[in-house]
Amino acid sequence: MRRSRAATILLCCFFSLFVWSRHSAFAQQPPQANEKERGIELYRKGDFSEAVETLKVAVKKQQKDSDAWYYLGLSLHRVGEIKDASKAFEKTISLKPDFAPGYTAMAYMQLFSNDYKGAVKNAEKAVALDPKNFESFYIAGTARLRQKQAAEALAKAEEALKIKTDYPQALILKTESLITLFAQERDQLIKSQVRRKESKSPGAAAGEEKKRSNYSLLKVASESLEAYLKLNPGQPDQAFWSEQLEALRFYGSRADSSASDKSESSMTPGLRPTILYREKAQYTEAARNAGVQGTVVLMVDFADEGVLKYILVLQGLSHGLTEQAIAATRKIRFDPAMRDGKPRSVIGNLEFYFNLY
Repeated sequence: MRRSRAATILLCCFFSLFVWSRHSAFAQQPPQANEKERGIELYRKGDFSEAVETLKVAVKKQQKDSDAWYYLGLSLHRVGEIKDASKAFEKTISLKPDFAPGYTAMAYMQLFSNDYKGAVKNAEKAVALDPKNFESFYIAGTARLRQKQAAEALAKAEEALKIKTDYPQALILKTESLITLFAQERDQLIKSQVRRKESKSPGAAAGEEKKRSNYSLLKVASESLEAYLKLNPGQPDQAFWSEQLEALRFYGSRADSSASDKSESSMTPGLRPTILYREKAQYTEAARNAGVQGTVVLMVDFADEGVLKYILVLQGLSHGLTEQAIAATRKIRFDPAMRDGKPRSVIGNLEFYFNLY
């Protein structure tokens, strides 16, 4: 889904969970640990730059103080020093190998740096030490999803929600995993239909796509997203998620065979809208600078009244590229598909390619 935006927003607030309440940061402190105490207090007050400087002094004086290294890592992350934060967490783990939050923090840094295998490895170490560590289930699931392992990602989201039913990040991960599973199944179905057409095998009967595509996945995704929105009213991207929820409800209703759904699939033989005008989605400067490229995939309803409805993000990109694809989609003009001289609503996919070269 909008993997990038959801992951970025949710992961940015992730470390609010690391105000370490399950372990005393002041246990077994030496008398000269004043810098550590001040550094931790500065971190908790949100003065991250000062916390970094103070905790650097602390670890110089007490190089084997795992607590000071841990909070130095948290503070470095907050000021955007990801590499140095990773080194601080590595030191934390080396000094205290049974400290689950250290592995969780390290996993997060690896996720942030796109080291998905490392993120899964350390998140699983954290869970082995603390089976109730729902944050690590979330990190492992997010890493799996970025590796296109949607089923594994969904399982991790479910594990996190078993521990904390109102965990917003896990609800979004569950939503995205279900949508990705649906998109993967739909893609396989489209490919099988293309192969059947090329081999001139008997085509699927009209309506077969509706029976075979697992729209029930989208129905469950809508329930998960709705739960997230109830937990997080007034989010900065509330409008986006509300539109996605509306689209999920629409497509999810196709799982009910008794639903009165007049929209057909673009895979239905001889039933396609005619595109009259389509703009190329524009690169954002932020995406260029970050070197982001790839494909945004949207599922839309080409309604019989000639209007595009229910834009659902099946695959997104970061740095504003998903938004650019949606904006370009809204500008599409088309003539509806026709059957027996009457316009018909048709569901289809749109792809927007972003390539820097």
